[in-house]
Amino acid sequence: MKPLTCLTSILVCLVFLWGSAAPATANSYVEEEIEDLIDLVEADGEIIALVKGKKTRSIRLRSREEVLWRDSRGYLGAVLTNSRFCVISALSNSWKTIALRSDESEYAVASLSQNIALLATGYRALGFKSRSGRFIEARLPIDDELVLAEAEKKIAVVITSSRALGLTLKSSSFIQTSLRLRESVEDVRVTSSKATVQTSDRLLSLGARSGVWSEHRF
Repeated sequence: MKPLTCLTSILVCLVFLWGSAAPATANSYVEEEIEDLIDLVEADGEIIALVKGKKTRSIRLRSREEVLWRDSRGYLGAVLTNSRFCVISALSNSWKTIALRSDESEYAVASLSQNIALLATGYRALGFKSRSGRFIEARLPIDDELVLAEAEKKIAVVITSSRALGLTLKSSSFIQTSLRLRESVEDVRVTSSKATVQTSDRLLSLGARSGVWSEHRF
């Protein structure tokens, strides 16, 4: 084959490969960007959700019920009051609520991502995924200290002084691992698809596709 013909063939192959890869890259980018589909408004003793710009069923606040936190991202909207945790998904267009104990909301920490709503209290961890449309619950040890509760795109974690709990888009329950006696949490990092917990003895990690916490000893 002549050098010029060979060079032409190589250029044609490179152009073809670039053209094939470009749409995949663009589609991946589009997948990452999820528009906020829900807006929450509090008015006249109600929490009103506008799903895709249209009014849906509202929540009537009870006597002496106070809104402590509310947020909306992606497919979800969530409201924490002193007596309830309420979540609405754009995929089901209906509110789901779970009652709280009289003192449960006092030290509760709520977090919301485009796919997962998370609440951690002194008694339990509650998760809600946009596609399943139901609450997932895990009990926490009495007198445990809450270190962190955070929801990201594909994973949510609750870290306490005695255990690490993770909830992924694929898991049907919280994935748990216990900390050892006198093992302390030193750092926690949560990304869109992975959680990493550094303790005094080891490194724990949970990926969005994994069903277990992996351990790396120092």
